[in-house]
Amino acid sequence: MRILLAEDDTNISFITQICLEKIGGHQVVLCQDGQSALDQALREKFDLILLDGMMPKKSGVEVAQALFAAGIVNTPIIFLSAKSDQKDIAQFLSLGQGYIPKPFDPQTICDQIHAILQGPGAMAA
Repeated sequence: MRILLAEDDTNISFITQICLEKIGGHQVVLCQDGQSALDQALREKFDLILLDGMMPKKSGVEVAQALFAAGIVNTPIIFLSAKSDQKDIAQFLSLGQGYIPKPFDPQTICDQIHAILQGPGAMAA
C-alpha cells in the first residue's frame, strides 16, 4: 500500500515510517507539515493518508477538508492525534475513516490501520 504520512514530530514520523515499511511492507511518503501533505496528496495518488491532527501550516482537519473540496474522496484518511476531547475525535471521524490516539505503539500501527480499514463503513484501499 502507498501511504502518505503527515507528521511534524521527527521522532514519531521516523519510527512510524520504519514500522510501516519494515513490518507492513508499505511504501511511505513523509511530509512534515500540513501544506506539504496537501500539495503531495494533490500531486500523487495514495492508498491511504495518515494525518497528524496538529501540524504547522495546516492542521490535519484543514488538509482533509481541502482534499474533499478538491474532489479527493475515495482515499481513506486516518488521523493520528494527542487530542482526546470528544469534539475533536468526532471531527476526525466525520472527515476520516478512523482515529489513532497518541501515543501509539508504532509496532502495532499496521494492525490498527488494518482494523480501521476493515471496520464498519470501511473503504476499499
